[in-house]
Amino acid sequence: MNEVPAEEGLVGISICGNQLRMAEVVVRSDKKNISRVATCKIGVPFEFGAIRNRENITSIAREINNLYESGGFGPSRASFSLDSSKVLIRKIPVDFPIDATDMREHALWEASQVMINPLEDYIVDFHLQNGSTGSDHERMIILVIVRKAIIDYLKEVFASTNLHLHGVDVDIFAAQRVVENTYDFSDDAKVTLIDIREKTIQFSVLHHGFFLEQAVELNDKRPADKGEKNNFLSRLISKEMRRIILDNKLGKSVDDMQEIFVYGEAVDEDVIESLVNEHDVNLHRVNPFEKITLETTPVDPDVTKHPEAYVASVGTAIKGL
Repeated sequence: MNEVPAEEGLVGISICGNQLRMAEVVVRSDKKNISRVATCKIGVPFEFGAIRNRENITSIAREINNLYESGGFGPSRASFSLDSSKVLIRKIPVDFPIDATDMREHALWEASQVMINPLEDYIVDFHLQNGSTGSDHERMIILVIVRKAIIDYLKEVFASTNLHLHGVDVDIFAAQRVVENTYDFSDDAKVTLIDIREKTIQFSVLHHGFFLEQAVELNDKRPADKGEKNNFLSRLISKEMRRIILDNKLGKSVDDMQEIFVYGEAVDEDVIESLVNEHDVNLHRVNPFEKITLETTPVDPDVTKHPEAYVASVGTAIKGL
């Protein structure tokens, strides 16, 4: 992992649907600070289908440059948070201890078993977890696989911006980074993160490190009425959480979770209230600015009204700082 010079800082960038968000993090006196944040709608979403149209590179690059300049951002380095729907994440056991060469060979072999196309078409990254597996001779590797075409497309976009692409992150890991830096819980606690979006709900679980992730597509049968829609979402979230808990032997009910953290682009206060009323669990609406100081008062009221929407951009910005 390359370290970013503390005096320069880093701009974290995320795109969810048509929403572009930026967060600038700098280190002052050995303390991380968020110096500015900004957001805007973009005309072309960062989706796999868009890669086939090369004209989209210019459009997305222009949107990034415009927000960077209008927001008064300073650092020249950026980290981009990929939507988790564009990557494949697997958790695999390995004998421990294991040297770096054997671990890489094992990770690449595992990747080759789950991909249809040749491995050369993908970029494979992995991380050895320190969390307990119940055995002194076993650890877990978190395997992340992404199409090379997506990363090449991303590099072309940033080559046409004022920013240097310093690193690529995944939104789930960016969110977990924010939660771990902001809230206190033990490594063996059972913790669920819920990313509520317009079209999907992404669940991830921490338990002795990263435990699992999965997404649920929101079908077109959602009620049009706001109140009925929120009731539908809260029931769906509760149902999926119970299924995750039972399928993975994490307990018998949602109340067996120690902490639940909600964030994302489509969080509604009524959904949170419904979940709080239904379950006896510590439930948090994630605020990435709670412990990392936001140095300037945001001009856009969206920042203070919906801080949970900036989790991915802040999380990827603090990576490596």
